[in-house]
Amino acid sequence: MRTNRLKQTHFRFLLLSTLLLVLPSCKGEGPPPPPLAQLGPGAYDVVVIGAGGGGISAAAKLAMEGMKVLVIEQHDKVGGYMTAFEREDYRFEVSLHAMDGMGRELFPKLGIEDKVKAIKFDPAYRSIFPDFTFDVPADPQIYRQRLKEKFPHEAKGIDALFDDLQLIYESMRCLANLQDKKDIARTIWSILQKPTMFWPMIKYWNKTCAEMLADYIHDEQLVALFVQLMAYTGTSADNVSGIFFAMMWVSYHHVGFFYFEGGSQAVTNALAEVVRDNGGEILLNTLATKIVIRDGAAVAVQTQDGKEFTCRYVISNANAPDTFFKLVGREHLPEPYVKRLQEMVIGLPAFAVYLGVDHDFSETFPPGIHSYFINPGYDQREIFRYFHEGNPEKALFGVINYTMADPTNAPRGKNVIAIVSIMPYDYKGDWYESESYERYKALKEEVARIYIQRAEAFVPGLSDHIEVMEVGSPRTMEHYTLNPRGSIFGWEYTKEQSMMKRLPQKTPIKNLYLSGAWTFPGGGQSAVLMSGLMVAETILSREK
Repeated sequence: MRTNRLKQTHFRFLLLSTLLLVLPSCKGEGPPPPPLAQLGPGAYDVVVIGAGGGGISAAAKLAMEGMKVLVIEQHDKVGGYMTAFEREDYRFEVSLHAMDGMGRELFPKLGIEDKVKAIKFDPAYRSIFPDFTFDVPADPQIYRQRLKEKFPHEAKGIDALFDDLQLIYESMRCLANLQDKKDIARTIWSILQKPTMFWPMIKYWNKTCAEMLADYIHDEQLVALFVQLMAYTGTSADNVSGIFFAMMWVSYHHVGFFYFEGGSQAVTNALAEVVRDNGGEILLNTLATKIVIRDGAAVAVQTQDGKEFTCRYVISNANAPDTFFKLVGREHLPEPYVKRLQEMVIGLPAFAVYLGVDHDFSETFPPGIHSYFINPGYDQREIFRYFHEGNPEKALFGVINYTMADPTNAPRGKNVIAIVSIMPYDYKGDWYESESYERYKALKEEVARIYIQRAEAFVPGLSDHIEVMEVGSPRTMEHYTLNPRGSIFGWEYTKEQSMMKRLPQKTPIKNLYLSGAWTFPGGGQSAVLMSGLMVAETILSREK
């Protein structure tokens, strides 16, 4: 009995030591920069480069806390990938299929709780495979039971997996609560009372998703169904971080699948409103070209039109390669940091077909389900090989009827439908872009027609009702966001580039911070909102 108590004490000590290492420090990074009054007229507390989800959320939080904030955005609207566009009578969502619940829970801290109307889904989506179709419940207990009914020979492993996912959910809650300094003592006490909740997270911290699942389930069909949300990571199960996937999964299934009236643009527009209502400024159609470094610290941002904005802090929500190699300059960076940046692998880009159709296809979707995942088979390596080689005839793809989620995006009796997959940035060399725009346009529309034809097996007559079609290739994604290779994930989600191995928000340059998909905790709309909130709280901690 004494031995068991010693083991528990030892485990608690190791757990607390781990938490101290992996959690962002509650302390500041030394004294803050000189006060605004010393910088002269026209200076800002913070200049944010890029109004994507991470940048605009950081700006909103800092403006709410009374800091003088300027956001510089190269596009004509805020949002980055969290945006929408209009064609004729249709409004098209650029990227959001569903936001996980823990991202939705950040809204009160960002001042937009009452500015955005949330729509919750259950069931979550339909998975379609060659041999069966499965409607995935959002509720984890109902999901568990239905999986056991479908795969009774795996029932024991399913129970063990869902039990450990419950522990991962509880440990995530504790980690989130540790960010609240008012409640930190009670949170630490609850951790010490039940330290074993962290065991699955610690056990699989450096494992891939495939390695983690191998301890629970083995049926190929069950594994393929369970990892369906892997499409949101752009990385196969044998490469993606197991804990990153588990944390994403529990955030969806334990907290909820959400969409918003007006789509993701409604979220970023609301954040922009918070910035402006609190005295912040947003410059659109303005490209940042340089972060001015003086004595090892970021002190100003220059723009393409020749202006310079002096500031105390800089937050870059621009992609990491451009931030450091174009805006900062290699000469200001430590060589190990440069080496790390050069070795990191950029994630895959999306291929999207946006359709405005003059027919209501809701009858072809089950009640409450607006989203299909259509899988060519069960072998995860094969599925991701199709992505990498550019095989639109066989690649996994999604079909989303956005009008079922938000009726305001199309006229009555009409629908907005998107078809989304992944295609390589260098398909056919460069999508024939260097030859001519006409040939590039023809190629991406040819690929779009292949996906539309495949989608018609599940949405019959789709091609007969198209009024508007826009096609987003990887080159389109790069053009609008400036993300290298059109990546929608930032860095690839391998275990070597996930969680604490993502770039930290603190940089080697004093007073320069990162937000967005290229930094911790990663890509995805919830993650980038969280990154913006975290970097804002880091700066506020220094100020205090």
